[in-house]
Amino acid sequence: MPSHLEGVDIGRWYERFAPALRGVAASVTRNPDDADDSLHDAFLAAWAARDRFDMQRDPLPWLATIAHRKAISTVKRRSRAARPVPAAPPAPSAADIAVRRESEREVRALVHAEPAFALRTLGDLSLRDVGESLGVPMRTAASQIRRGRERVRTALTGNPARLIEV
Repeated sequence: MPSHLEGVDIGRWYERFAPALRGVAASVTRNPDDADDSLHDAFLAAWAARDRFDMQRDPLPWLATIAHRKAISTVKRRSRAARPVPAAPPAPSAADIAVRRESEREVRALVHAEPAFALRTLGDLSLRDVGESLGVPMRTAASQIRRGRERVRTALTGNPARLIEV
């Protein structure tokens, strides 16, 4: 070890500068435990880098820079650890898939069986536009829409077989 390092006494530096450096760390971390951890890390880093310190200079600015950087690292590490990992949505069960497929089949059957109802409710078309799209008078379109509504109402109240009857 070079002779200029013989003057580095981390123990004395700790006794002399720890309160001020803890204040530096606390101003960044806003948490007393994190400030203590940062202070500890700062003195370990200072000890590891002591061969780069110029003994002709005041150690406080050098130590304060290390303490500040260690406090920032502590805050970043804590914020990463505190961030909840979004849970992946659960995979649908076989029963869920079967229900969805059956529902899709029923909707397709309803659209096929009751196009006026589908155009009005799913396509958000006016009564006149439904009639024009299907080539029927408005009154016929209105009757077809009503019939589709009744089919859906019946299906939702417990008789789904009616929904797909053609």
